[in-house]
Amino acid sequence: MLFWFSEIFDVTLLATIGLVFFATLLGAYVRARRRDPCLKSFTDYVVTVECAEHKVIWGRMELASTGLELHYTDSVEDENHVESSYIMYTHEFGQIHALYRYIDELDVENQAQRRKDLARSLHPRFLRRALRHIRNFISLASESLSEVVGLIIGGLRKPAGRYITEESEERLRELGATFIGNVGSGYDPLLERFIGQKMVFEIMEGDEVHEHVGIFKQYSPDFFEILDLQVPRKQTLAVERQAAAVAEQIKATLADKRLTVANQSIQMVLLKSMTVDGVEEPLNAMIDAGEQIHFDLDTLCERAVLTFRILRVVDMIVPRTRCVVRHRADYYRPELLPSIIFDIGVKLRGASKSSVQEKRLRQQLHENPFAVIALANLGALLMQKEDFDEAEPLLQKAWSMRDSLPDNGRRVRQLLQEIQRKRASNPQSRDALQPPKASKPS
Repeated sequence: MLFWFSEIFDVTLLATIGLVFFATLLGAYVRARRRDPCLKSFTDYVVTVECAEHKVIWGRMELASTGLELHYTDSVEDENHVESSYIMYTHEFGQIHALYRYIDELDVENQAQRRKDLARSLHPRFLRRALRHIRNFISLASESLSEVVGLIIGGLRKPAGRYITEESEERLRELGATFIGNVGSGYDPLLERFIGQKMVFEIMEGDEVHEHVGIFKQYSPDFFEILDLQVPRKQTLAVERQAAAVAEQIKATLADKRLTVANQSIQMVLLKSMTVDGVEEPLNAMIDAGEQIHFDLDTLCERAVLTFRILRVVDMIVPRTRCVVRHRADYYRPELLPSIIFDIGVKLRGASKSSVQEKRLRQQLHENPFAVIALANLGALLMQKEDFDEAEPLLQKAWSMRDSLPDNGRRVRQLLQEIQRKRASNPQSRDALQPPKASKPS
């Protein structure tokens, strides 16, 4: 029976067609199933996505191989239609600055799912560890394996040379390389040893680089996933004269020439700046839980806008182009961690607003060398420029007069600790986090 079948149909030709067909299906299946492992772990959670140009989107995330969809918790009514979700395609992922998952906003089901996922990832069982080792080996040996695939296909082509054309051979090689690349892409032997460890990350936020401490969960070719970060989230609060305002458990009162700010939360708060009549003045004061501080103003003002940083515990996914794994955090003493969490940051490029503030502060110190608030604020501005040699004496002088500071020198002490820490660590160049330079017009 096989004899007459082979007389009618060439078995080698059928085998070749079957091989190409199977390889095509396998490649299509792998591509359709491939999802970034970092983004995959945020599936079915309510997340906040920060994009370029200060665009912020939030919703329950669904991930596919070609993009993601954020389902809004409530429908958004536009001028001409009602939106219930936002779709972002894979080629738009380059616009993402960060994805956040706020721990205190998770419901009971998501908290249980997160704990289960953490247990699997940070304390994997034998099978999960074995699969990861296999995937890492494939990634490490992907180039050699691609060559082996080429040799196998070349060997098969010799006895069936009249059926496996050059186009078919090239197609088989491409599918083999695609399968190997998808299965084992992104292995980094240096980063592999830090998984599950508490690390210090340098993350680009706008035109500044800030340090954050968190647990390094995993990485992919495009993203880092970091857990349990204490991130100082920016908030603003407008307060009118002879009135009180409350936001995020911060209460502010503006009466006569005195501004009073009370911290009603259980976390420390960094009071960053105050804007009056369009002019922003740095404050740089730490307010401990349950405390309040006072600022005496030079003139009466009708309205002031406060900018402050309040701690939120988040899980974060950051593009690798905007983040560097810098240190092991276990080496730091616990008392140094607040100086990392509320670090002053480093400016990647100059800002005209900072230059104006620096000029004004220098003028104040020229007129009064003992203006302690000006000493502290100028030292903080110089630290952002990494001019530690000039910043440190100013901060030391402000520390010696800490009783005259609104927060009794708590913020100045953190900044001095940050200078010592950065000098000791001698960080490498941040060229990897530099924003792209604008091309010169031809």
